[in-house]
Amino acid sequence: MLRKIIPFLVFSLIVCSAAFASNGYEEALREALGAYKKGDYKRAVLDLKKYVKTNPRAEAYYLLGYAHYKLGRHAEARRYFNEAYLIDPELKPENIFKEETGGK
Repeated sequence: MLRKIIPFLVFSLIVCSAAFASNGYEEALREALGAYKKGDYKRAVLDLKKYVKTNPRAEAYYLLGYAHYKLGRHAEARRYFNEAYLIDPELKPENIFKEETGGK
């Protein structure tokens, strides 16, 4: 019986760890989005660069590009916009803010 329980417990721990890690990443993205919305583009760039290293989502790359654009760094902005569209060619920028805030 113990031989059946141990694999289940290990699996459960892995799933829970992944869920907690995912929530941490999503919180980091929300913080970056908050900085962006407040006009703190330098902070948004820092937070988003950390985020995309571990979670390369098209929306995060697009937002990173837009933060660079707002800072007048157009070449860097273009690079991140391109990265976003390589990940998701169907990306719709108008949906980014709605998706990250739960549609608000």
